[in-house]
Amino acid sequence: MISKLFMILLLLFVTLGEARKPFLSFLNIEKTAILFFTRTEETIIIRSSYKDKRPNSSYLFVQTEDPKILQVMNVTKTSSNVTNFTINLMTDQEGETNLTIQLWDSEGKQERLIEEIKKVKVKVSKQTKDSLSQALMHIDGRILMLVVSMILLNKCAFGCKIEFQVLQTVWKRPLPILLGAVTQFFLMPFCGFLLSQILALPKAQAFGFVLTCTCPGGGGGYLFALLLKGDVTLSILMTCTSTLLALIMMPVNSYIYSRMLGLSGIFHIPVSRIVSTLLFILIPISVGIVIKHRIPEKANLLERIIRPLSFVLMFIGSYLTFRMGSMFLKLANLEVLLLGLLVPALGLLFGYSFAKVCMLPLPVCKTVAIESGILNSFLALAIIQLSFSQSKAHLASVVPFTVAMCSVCEMLLILLIHEVKKGCVLNFFSYSKS
Repeated sequence: MISKLFMILLLLFVTLGEARKPFLSFLNIEKTAILFFTRTEETIIIRSSYKDKRPNSSYLFVQTEDPKILQVMNVTKTSSNVTNFTINLMTDQEGETNLTIQLWDSEGKQERLIEEIKKVKVKVSKQTKDSLSQALMHIDGRILMLVVSMILLNKCAFGCKIEFQVLQTVWKRPLPILLGAVTQFFLMPFCGFLLSQILALPKAQAFGFVLTCTCPGGGGGYLFALLLKGDVTLSILMTCTSTLLALIMMPVNSYIYSRMLGLSGIFHIPVSRIVSTLLFILIPISVGIVIKHRIPEKANLLERIIRPLSFVLMFIGSYLTFRMGSMFLKLANLEVLLLGLLVPALGLLFGYSFAKVCMLPLPVCKTVAIESGILNSFLALAIIQLSFSQSKAHLASVVPFTVAMCSVCEMLLILLIHEVKKGCVLNFFSYSKS
């Protein structure tokens, strides 16, 4: 969660570039498209493989079901040699409507329907494409600096809890790290792909789930490892390892599953963002390790503030995640919410089950489960925003936010159950002694 908060703050300083115009093709008319419009004036490019029998004999007919939401201003043929058209649209108010697009050819006095796309769903929302970063712009800069300082102090405190004996054990027996890597970069992306196909999600959202499932562990993993009596040192090591592996595995999985989903184009992997995430974890934790060995009394003080400080940051991160995600939840349907709940739950289940089968200690099993279930979803968001056209980017961006919010809810529920059980056990022992 702490790493997710930092990734949200980074969005304030990142320019995503101008989005490309969405297009539809008569070549895949069996698929129902979904377009997401945010501006008053929008443009769609229509492409067809049909060849005119006579110059300019073909024309495009476009009809909207609700002119109050969407109006067709004009339709322009881009070239006389090919049947490609540009549709200029005007949005008046928020809502949903459908477009019907037909390609006709006039043969003498007769007109013949060549191709047709029915029920192109259009969702209109008056958010700008930069609203993701603008959602935090009005927050006082001093407050942001205070939050970042708290994050760095918290990571430094976690560095004071690093146990070198655990590091030596993991170095000799790296099975937990291998289990986490296999779950995160092989099993989870495949499950995301399979489930999105079963639920027949649009291609952009299906790829959003695959991409979110192939993200490395989130920085909040070692916080929950601490609160749930897991292995904090192992959790930090797994987070750093998976973030490093993401430099290779995210491009590989993006290429493989984009081809399987029939998506073409170049996917931009935010290498600098992944590296900055890794450094943002390693540098303050390394400072904490130095403090533990050079100034032990200061390390003891930092260890005492870990829990209260972590809880404060956890709720700040949850608030910002839900606040920013609310603008995308307008696109979330029942299938997206269901998969959003399943993705972190499956990661937790797979990680714990594999570690249990390998007969690893209970704290290690918890840690592998947490690192497999809590994903750095905002890396997926960055790739989506950098790689897709505006309409597809908004449609797919709902996925990482949904997974992030569901992860928060599920982990807080698990933490609540853990605290209730711990309280019941303590009360039982107190009652037995009395």
